[in-house]
Amino acid sequence: MNVLTNGTYIITIKKLVIIILIITGSFVTQAQHNVLDTRLSFKLTDVRIASILKSVSRRTGYYFTYDTDLIEPEKLITVRMDDQPLRNILDTIFYDKLLNYSIIDNHIIIYQSVSESTPLIREEGKDPVYSLSGIVTDADNGQPLPYATIGVKEKGKGTISNHDGEYNLNLTKDFLDDTLIVSYLGFYNRKIPVNQAINSYYNISLTRMYVPIPEVIIRNREPQELIRNVKERIPENYGRTPARMIAFYRESVSKRNKLLQYSEAVLDLYKSSYTTTFFHDQIRIYKSRKINNLDQSDTLTFKLRSGLDGCLALDGIKNTFDFLEQESFADYNYRMTDIINIGDEAAFVVEFEQKENINDIALPKGSIYINTTNYGIHAVDFEINQDYINQHERTFIQQMARGFNVKVRSAKYRVNYRNINDRYYLNHVRGDLEFYARKKNRMLGSTYYIFFEMAITDIDTVNVERFAREERAPLHSIFSETINSYDRKFWGTDNFVRPEENIEDALSRISARLAEYSSNNSQ
Repeated sequence: MNVLTNGTYIITIKKLVIIILIITGSFVTQAQHNVLDTRLSFKLTDVRIASILKSVSRRTGYYFTYDTDLIEPEKLITVRMDDQPLRNILDTIFYDKLLNYSIIDNHIIIYQSVSESTPLIREEGKDPVYSLSGIVTDADNGQPLPYATIGVKEKGKGTISNHDGEYNLNLTKDFLDDTLIVSYLGFYNRKIPVNQAINSYYNISLTRMYVPIPEVIIRNREPQELIRNVKERIPENYGRTPARMIAFYRESVSKRNKLLQYSEAVLDLYKSSYTTTFFHDQIRIYKSRKINNLDQSDTLTFKLRSGLDGCLALDGIKNTFDFLEQESFADYNYRMTDIINIGDEAAFVVEFEQKENINDIALPKGSIYINTTNYGIHAVDFEINQDYINQHERTFIQQMARGFNVKVRSAKYRVNYRNINDRYYLNHVRGDLEFYARKKNRMLGSTYYIFFEMAITDIDTVNVERFAREERAPLHSIFSETINSYDRKFWGTDNFVRPEENIEDALSRISARLAEYSSNNSQ
């Protein structure tokens, strides 16, 4: 797929313990001036399709979004047409395919219409679904945009892109007439009709938006005052009623570039109202699986305890982060550093870090993204101060491994919320931890990486019920140790987050090894 384009810190840390063992308005498909009626001339022999499309982009200012498997951009063709509408030229280039063209902003989407022959993914007991996948990139440099939100307009269905910018989303026929909204902090939204993204791998490039600060009345806004406004507007912005969510969760442990452990699950969530603490959030595990890749050379490994509970704790609006508490303002320096766009809206960027005279504890530092109009928090990125993090190793490490020295190198977290019909919902949570372990009396050691994340894929505010006690997941346990089996047909039609490239490679190797092992032991 290619696109040619122009450019409660304390609460959280207590619950994340490491054990050392061995997308407004109706969709518009027609621009005011239809670029497809623009008349062009081409006299080219044996030229790549991709080169012709680049030439069209240079002449018109419109850029193409297409699936490389669909249009074969490296294919050589000959085009000799004089003063013809662009639509006719494209029809001639793709004479052997039944393709359609759609104009969205300054993009021309090339796609095949959904028909009865369009393949559906079927799973027993569930509605068949269409698959949508691709990658989200920065239009300026082509770099992938990790953790971009891909959601259905005004509905609680969606996913996020992984660290490599890739995404996957399964939708039923009910969504064919809807619109995908692809959003990322500081970039313009992209809108693509669902029926034009079916069974295609699109490179969706987003254009960075620079907000001229003079256009926004700042009036010397004090960051602490912005945070007070956030707290006051929580009931209005985040809802007075509970919600049921479907989520995807995963966690992994790696040593250098070797994946040691990987666990994942599809979850049911009961998210209680943001205006009361009488009911706690709940999790029910719908599906889960794990893969272990340990061998005799691995004398040390890590396990994450309370990963599920940690994801709930990282909802910093409900479990208020320390840096959002007025009582903690004296411990931090705050400054408003920027104003960025989030889709059609703007957000203040407030940075915070612990004061220099606070040197007996490791506090977080990072950025808060606050809507300039309604004071809802779109996202928070933070990490624990590395200058003091080793003072609190016991906060991260519950049980030291005998004969090893272990140091915490970094702990980084992010959480973002999705605004649907003027209500913010938890959308994505991720934590990345790094440890260095060295066996005593040895010069060199190894670096271990742990990450955990939860992405919300579906939201329901109507059919909301709390879970029976026996259905609830053991939030404070080691999640991987609660999984008993490996299911090769695990995912089916459930939505999930695509694995990062290195994890996907490792999973393929491990899966093949497990399949071979099962085959050998069944004979």
